[in-house]
Amino acid sequence: RCPIMGSAIQVSQESVQRAVRGASFAIWTDDDGSVTDALMTYLYNDNLVVPIEATNLEDALSQFTETDSSSLIYIPNGYNENVTLGQQGRLKIYANLRKLNMAETQSTDIVTSLINVYNYYFSIQKIENLIESADAAGTPLGYRNPITIDYASILKGNVLEIPPMAIFSLVMSQSIMLPIMVMMMVMFAIQMAATSIALEKEQKTLEILMTLPVSRMTILGGKLSGSIVIALAGSVSYLIGFGSYMNSAFSFVPDAQSMSLTDVNMGMTPFGFLLIGIVIFVTLIAALAMALSVAVFADNVRSAQSFTSVLITPIMVPALVLMFSDIEMLPLSFQYILLAIPYTHTMIAAKAAFLGEYFVVMRSILFISIWTVALLYIAARIFSTERIITARFTFGDIGMIFKRKK
Repeated sequence: RCPIMGSAIQVSQESVQRAVRGASFAIWTDDDGSVTDALMTYLYNDNLVVPIEATNLEDALSQFTETDSSSLIYIPNGYNENVTLGQQGRLKIYANLRKLNMAETQSTDIVTSLINVYNYYFSIQKIENLIESADAAGTPLGYRNPITIDYASILKGNVLEIPPMAIFSLVMSQSIMLPIMVMMMVMFAIQMAATSIALEKEQKTLEILMTLPVSRMTILGGKLSGSIVIALAGSVSYLIGFGSYMNSAFSFVPDAQSMSLTDVNMGMTPFGFLLIGIVIFVTLIAALAMALSVAVFADNVRSAQSFTSVLITPIMVPALVLMFSDIEMLPLSFQYILLAIPYTHTMIAAKAAFLGEYFVVMRSILFISIWTVALLYIAARIFSTERIITARFTFGDIGMIFKRKK
């Protein structure tokens, strides 16, 4: 689905670009003079212009709406005089919104950009003339923009002559995929494990499986390993599709700066990959043990899916929050809530490994491992008894509990 969506967005963007490239704009002036003529000459140069011949503005707007142009540049009376006297000359752009689409808006933006370019060079020329007439020192650009800003970033003690936003954009584009991969992998694993148990209970095959001369722990291990394999395959295919979607959907956006992770001394080292592999493995085991323990109480597949939707929420919340924010930036109470969720530490570890903060990764591994051992103990206890066959629980039971209390 992701590649199809990305291709559809790419086609729509390309059609908008073609429409904008072939778009025209109209011009009507109620003024004359050398300054007005210079502006008109600039606008007519290499542009598809529709001239409007009218006696007043109302007539000009009426003619403009009958053309195929999306924008009209109106040069009012007094523009030439104001600019000549050193005052601001005002122009007005009318946008004809027929279909309320992106092409009409971008056409107006292009006209605005044309005028802004002319405005910049025209002001530089006027400042240069004033400097020459006053016999003053300096340059036109120095008078127009007295202050310019250069950016540098300090990363891991190294000073890089790179704007911070360029580094942030690079890090986000590279590291955002890792939390998404972990989130999707855990979600696939939970759904697969819960559906497997519920389907066997619904079709009465779980009883047969339990009577076989096979250890219950072997059955539990088989279900865990099988769900992990399916989850890995599903998450990899999802990432391939998601990457294709992002490339297709945003291919029209030019890169602000060509830069790689090696240029800023960042990225995953082999040791970082090893730690992340341990984090993902332990997280998957914990999620699967929890899913199997909960799915035992489902009557059918539909009930199991309802249960897993409750389990998936604590996974999505930390992933979405930490994808756009850092844990230290959040309110203290919200930090405690997130840190109490084991999957928060998985997301923190993914970002920390990317930044080379391996102590944070190992701390997260310790916390998740404790949680995993507890869940495995619960799952083993359930699988070692007959509750795995006889246990039943639905959301309707919760309603019955509240009714009894009343």
